[in-house]
Amino acid sequence: MNAARISAMLVKEYHDMKSNVQVLSILIVPIFLAVLYSRMDGEQEFAASFVFIITVTFVTMYVQALLLAEEKEKNTLQVLLLSPASSADIMIGKSIISVILTIIMFVVSMLIINTSVESPIILSIILLIAVILFVALGTLVGLLSDNLVQTTVYLLPLSFVFGFGPMIQMYFSEGVIADILAYTPGSFMMEACLAAIGGEAFPSYREDIIWLVGWTAAALVVTFITFKKKSLSN
Repeated sequence: MNAARISAMLVKEYHDMKSNVQVLSILIVPIFLAVLYSRMDGEQEFAASFVFIITVTFVTMYVQALLLAEEKEKNTLQVLLLSPASSADIMIGKSIISVILTIIMFVVSMLIINTSVESPIILSIILLIAVILFVALGTLVGLLSDNLVQTTVYLLPLSFVFGFGPMIQMYFSEGVIADILAYTPGSFMMEACLAAIGGEAFPSYREDIIWLVGWTAAALVVTFITFKKKSLSN
């Protein structure tokens, strides 16, 4: 990995993000929900877990996909793929801004909700795994999309399936749909977050983290293969 190339890409991503209205509007979503939940009485642990899922789904995946798709529209991604930068340099450089924004939005949201976290280290680990997963998914969508409109079309169903499984599952408590949704990343994130925030013993949510790691590994493999194919086709 080349630190100078990664730094240069980070600066470029920052400037691209500042001029992208869609990206800036997405950053408001978790903050708005955090403010909304902070004014409500009751399940603050659920609210914090829900905001966690919203943050990694919208901020991480959407920002990653939109910035990558914008680069493809400007025909600058092809130039980057043909540059001396390695695959690792490109993937890391294109992902850092999404990771930074996710962490900032999540920390700010948690401060607004003002929920005490009994296991902050475990919650940080869950956040790290979730960020890697949704960066990979966002990169995959950005690589497969030809423009920003197509990116949005792909992101909507993906966010519902991968991120909002627990919310959809509330309306399908039994049956095949409920069984399928129980194995989506969002469901594992929700269970693990609730347990970490509540301070439950690690064995109670160890399986959720293992499944989340499995989803992350699969997403990374698929994204890397897609990235390599795109590199060879240019």
